[in-house]
Order: sequence, then structure tokens, then C-alpha cells
Amino acid sequence: ALGEWNHLHPLLSIQRGDRIVAVNHRSADAQAMLMEIRVAGVLRMLVRSFRKQSLQSQSLLSGAGTWPLKPLEESKKRPETDSGDLYAGMPAPDPEKKVTPSKDIFADPPAKEDLSLAIFLDIDGVLRKLESVPMITVNGGTLPLDLGNRALLPEALRALKYLIHLTGASLVVSSEWRRSSSLLEEAQTALRALGMRVRGVTPVLRPREDLFVGTKLDPDKQATLRLRWAERRAREITAWLQEHREVRHWIALDDLDLTIADEAAIRSADTLKMGPFLVLVDPEVGLTMSHARQS
Repeated sequence: ALGEWNHLHPLLSIQRGDRIVAVNHRSADAQAMLMEIRVAGVLRMLVRSFRKQSLQSQSLLSGAGTWPLKPLEESKKRPETDSGDLYAGMPAPDPEKKVTPSKDIFADPPAKEDLSLAIFLDIDGVLRKLESVPMITVNGGTLPLDLGNRALLPEALRALKYLIHLTGASLVVSSEWRRSSSLLEEAQTALRALGMRVRGVTPVLRPREDLFVGTKLDPDKQATLRLRWAERRAREITAWLQEHREVRHWIALDDLDLTIADEAAIRSADTLKMGPFLVLVDPEVGLTMSHARQS
């Protein structure tokens, strides 16, 4: 995109040493501008140049030098070419014809925050890929063993931002990241840089030790872990909703299939069903615009 701009605007080309001072509505915050560049579909940048004009530019702007201009009709004609030319016979491009740019999905004003709408947000597998990441079990939940690279996916952040922009829903963190104050603050900072505020977090409850998959003497350890984790998260979401009766509509963005906790033999009478409200995300892909539009 930068090369195309420089080609079309040689007198306003962006070069090394120029400074970006604003990106869309973001300014004076390098981290926020960087996140906007990664996420926004259409960029409007204010660039300040500290370079002196070249002698060629000075002469062109002052009129000291001129380019030979051809009549319009003549300029539209293609020069004669050999019959072997791949583009022979094709009409010349019309310089007056403009290409309509794709619409910026954030061009319309954002919806006002609506406290009756809530999005329960998992992070690992939703905003961050879990492809080939070793995991560790902590208190019935699964956490990445290596947290050295915690980069969040720009496309996932963009999809989440679009969902909030469209609905005004508030974010509630249900991820295991809420167990760590530093991880939670890191997630909140990244979301805040894109104009997304975290409303709260779900409570941390203990898993039910009476649940297992397979036989009690020889249970399937991985399947039992997933079941207990899903059932615990369903209870945590339910507990938060019981404390916030103003919420009328909600969804859960998660890479864990919470519907396995919906079975009558597993679900407690006061725990809400997750199936109708779950947006299941592929942990090796993360949240996409398709998820956001379907939600």
C-alpha cells in the first residue's frame, strides 16, 4: 500500500525519517496507533515530513520546469505494439475512472454501550492461537505452559471490536487469564488501546470432583478434565449473570465446547444451558469476522 501511494503521489511520497503522528482517530499514543494499523480495515494517517524538498520537486512546484502534456484524447491511445504483445488490443485505461474503495466497517458511528448485552470472553484459543503450545492443568483449568509470546491476533481483535462496535455489548472476561492480575492487566491494556472496555470478570469456582468420563476406576483423564472445565465455566458464567440481572442477552466466545455441560445428568438445576449462547472458536484459527457477523 505504501509503495502504491508513493507511485501515485511522487511529490508527497513517504520516506525513511518521516513521522506518523496520527492513525484514524488515534494520536499521541504509539501503542494505540500501532494496534489501529494492525486492526483497522481503512487507514487515514497524518504524516509529518522533516525532509527538504528535492531540487526536482522545487522546480516542478515553482514552475521552473514543466512536463510535456499531450492532448487528452491522444493520451488515452496506446502506442502501437508488436502482435506478440500480451496486452495488444486491450483498451487504454481511463484516468478519470475511479476505483470505489471497500467500505470501512467502522465508518458508521459505534453503538452506545448497552449494559443489557454481555460478551463472555475467553482469550487463549479465541484472541490467541493455541497451535503447538504446551499446556498445563491448574485447578481444573488448562493454561499455556509457555507464556513468553502472548501476542494477540490482529484479525481476532478486529472481529471483537466489530462485534462491540455493532452492538454496544460489554466485555466480561471468563478466560483463565483472570486468575493472574498481570495477565488480566495485559489483556485489558490491549483491548483498551482499541477502545474496548472490560466490564468485569467471572468468579473463580472450584471444579466438581464427582464428574468423570469413563469408569470411576479408570476414567478418561483428558475427557474428564474437559468436562469438569466446561461445567465449571458454565457455573461461573451463570453466577456472574445472577449478580447482573440487567443483562438480557449474552454470548460466550470460547474454544472449549461448553455444551458438554448441558446434559441433564451433569448440569445443576440452577446452571444455565450454554449451547444456545456459545460461539465455538477453532483454537488454531482464533476469532474471525465470520464469527462476529454470525453472533
